[in-house]
Amino acid sequence: MLREALNLWKDRISGHIDARDTERATLLSWPSKPQIQVDGDPVPYEYDKLIFAEYLQDRKVEAYFEIGQYMEGEEAKGSVTGVLSNGVEYESGAEYKQVPRSSLQGVIVIPSPLQVGDRLIVSRLTGQRYYVHGKDVRPDGG
Repeated sequence: MLREALNLWKDRISGHIDARDTERATLLSWPSKPQIQVDGDPVPYEYDKLIFAEYLQDRKVEAYFEIGQYMEGEEAKGSVTGVLSNGVEYESGAEYKQVPRSSLQGVIVIPSPLQVGDRLIVSRLTGQRYYVHGKDVRPDGG
């Protein structure tokens, strides 16, 4: 019975991030085949041992926008309305009667904030893997 309880406990915590067990690392290569050097470890960790938080990676958002034009006195003004793929609506401009001018559909790329040499906050997971939480923002970077 104790063995079953221990196995159940191990299953529940596999891959668990313990916030008290964070370490610092340096990003050695990015974005293809990322590699980090954890402070105090002699060998860098390769991309197959790393898991990066989603907000640290390049993100692509499909979007559809309509560009409108209206006159304010004799000055032409414009506005943009649109819908992103996740359902978020975007609107700019004033509430005037507008004439649709054109539409634009495409992908917005939000680039990763990471660069080679950045100091990172990481947590060790089971199986000698690391979860990368984000950049270390301490003033001394270390």
